Amino acid sequence: MKRSQIYHTISTLNKLPGFLQKPVKNFVIGRAVPFVGTSGLRFEKTSDMEWMAYIPNRPRVRNHLKQLHACGMVLLAESIAILIVAMNLPADKLPLVKNINADFVKRSTGGLRGRVSLTKEQIEYIQNSEKGELPLEVEITDELGVEPIKVTVTAVWIPKKRSK
Repeated sequence: MKRSQIYHTISTLNKLPGFLQKPVKNFVIGRAVPFVGTSGLRFEKTSDMEWMAYIPNRPRVRNHLKQLHACGMVLLAESIAILIVAMNLPADKLPLVKNINADFVKRSTGGLRGRVSLTKEQIEYIQNSEKGELPLEVEITDELGVEPIKVTVTAVWIPKKRSK
């Protein structure tokens, strides 16, 4: 199986000295996905099995209550869910978002941290299915450890080239 471009890029960046890894990853991903860069999303862990990111509560992504805007919360969840799927896909597959279910359950305090993980079985399914669909629960917590939003991102993948 030929691995995806994101797999090769992240694997290369993970070999950088520790103090360079996060800023370079954030720059590279932010350039590839401009809204991720604008939001200030920071990637903290990027492995085959787990992705973690943090979005600070800063003016560009605040709502009228001075907390993180709902769109910023969903961006955090969607970004890490799709990127973990993309990292595990073969190079000839395209990851897409099919659905995002977000339930806002509490007000948030400060920035938010998101975490998503895959099991070995899920990784095998992603790598071996021509087309697939996978709902991923993304854990989002604020600076007080409260879970202000419950999010499920349903990722799908299809061949990059359409069959005739």
